[in-house]
Amino acid sequence: MTSVAVIGGGITGLSAAYYLSKAPQAVKKIVLLEGSSRVGGWMQSTRTEEGAIFEHGPRSLRTAGDAGANVLGMADDLGLSDQILPVLPSHEGAKNRFIYAGGKLHKLPSSFSGLFRRYELFAGQSPARLGLREPFVPKREGEGDESVHSFFSRRLGPQFADNAIDPMIRGIWAGDCRLLSVQALFPSMYQAERRKGSITRGMLFGPKQKGTPLQINSTLLQQARKERWAIWSLREGLETLSHALRENLVENGVEILTDSFVERLDFDTAEQVVQVTTLNEQLQVDHVISAVPSQCLAPMLAGRHPVLSDNLSVNPSATVGLVNLEYAGAVLPSEGFGYLVPSLEPEKVLGVVFDSSTFPQHNRPGSATTRLTAMMGGTWFPQQFGDPDKVDTSHLLDVAVETIGQHLNITASPLRSFSVIHKDCIPQYTLGHTDRLEQMDSYITEQQLPLSLVGCSYRGVGVNDCILSSR
Repeated sequence: MTSVAVIGGGITGLSAAYYLSKAPQAVKKIVLLEGSSRVGGWMQSTRTEEGAIFEHGPRSLRTAGDAGANVLGMADDLGLSDQILPVLPSHEGAKNRFIYAGGKLHKLPSSFSGLFRRYELFAGQSPARLGLREPFVPKREGEGDESVHSFFSRRLGPQFADNAIDPMIRGIWAGDCRLLSVQALFPSMYQAERRKGSITRGMLFGPKQKGTPLQINSTLLQQARKERWAIWSLREGLETLSHALRENLVENGVEILTDSFVERLDFDTAEQVVQVTTLNEQLQVDHVISAVPSQCLAPMLAGRHPVLSDNLSVNPSATVGLVNLEYAGAVLPSEGFGYLVPSLEPEKVLGVVFDSSTFPQHNRPGSATTRLTAMMGGTWFPQQFGDPDKVDTSHLLDVAVETIGQHLNITASPLRSFSVIHKDCIPQYTLGHTDRLEQMDSYITEQQLPLSLVGCSYRGVGVNDCILSSR
């Protein structure tokens, strides 16, 4: 393999090109093709003239697991260590998380002792009691996939599914847990019940995770583990990461072509080459890494590889309206990471992030302000707001200001606001997703196609997951 085309210039595509460029002895030519006029994808940060930072996409990264360690290693290698803004688990902006239900905020457990308290959200029961009962719940009869909501309703009760799992899925996937696959979203818990009849028994006594942990030699990672960071961001916002990746790629000879929308992929398995057809030109390479959403890749293969194109087209994607707000003074009733709203509530807001609580370093200097971000729509966007291509973002702003004002008792008008609509930004892993992945992986192997599938459409929608998948 001497030449590779990476399709998609979001964080996954940039990361894939970055890892390829670190092995120049194996890959002599790397071309990154991005259909729009910029790279970085959903990572978008704005610095105002007053000096405040607003995130219009992802706003923090977790440190946990191989995926978290991997990104810290990347940040270290890119020379971003002096720009890191870490948040410790004890910080209110990390540990205090809320659910808005029944007209008020409910604080979720943030300590071991909190697991033993009774919560109105869970029908007056404690999370510990729900957990202790779980091993005695009968195992589900039959095989096959199941919705996230059905799984947790069975194992931990409908109140827990409605008021904890449901809003969490809305906050991460902007989706409906009644439609999404537990096998894809919670594979370890799904397998735990299958093997041991219980989440608890399966997690405690099931087989340990196979595979060799990533070996990452990073001073920054060592510091994060020593200080027990929970999450982190960057001084100028997370878009700094995509900027640093682009600069690194250019320095290492990677060719970056923007406004290069790929229309078609043709594989010559005999010669082991791929013909890549864009709106502007044709390229011939030895291998293609697709880092675009699956529904964007499907048309490039239509008519020639139906096993791929059909499976790639199944999952829909959620559209998220995002509104950043800045208020004068301290207007929050409680400091914390923010709150989520269950789908049973009559609200158009999925959740609200308390940006100024988590990263006060991003506030405008010289005066006290509060920054908030409202996430809206998701799977429900079309029925709540209409066609994303026709919705006026000023309507999103009005809904966000009114809703947050009611939820948090804020009567003031915001000093500044930004409103954007991210159309089809989060793939929805519907039932059968894991089986479809296996079918596609098998087909690519059997047909010996020089194609790799990476990114948010397959094995995780978070930034850390996407970057790890690109290795």
